[in-house]
Amino acid sequence: MLECLGTQKHERALGEQELKCRKLEQKVVERQHEHEHECKQHQREQHEYCMLQMQMVMLQHSQGAPVMQNQLSFDGFGLLAELNDPTLSLGSSYST
Repeated sequence: MLECLGTQKHERALGEQELKCRKLEQKVVERQHEHEHECKQHQREQHEYCMLQMQMVMLQHSQGAPVMQNQLSFDGFGLLAELNDPTLSLGSSYST
């Protein structure tokens, strides 16, 4: 009888440990999801910022105003040549 109770206590302790492990795993998954969401949000914000910068440069270019130093960052992305490409229309697939 005592041996049976000892086994039951041991099994219960193992069950509690498994439950704790599952809870910790769930926290890890939630944190990973949260991190991925934050990364995607950051990427969207960066993309929006680049699109606004390009719009400013395009507007300045169309008005004949001198292009600001942001031109260097566009050249780094290889986008400056695209801004001057007459085959590209102002209606892009990006929405603002």
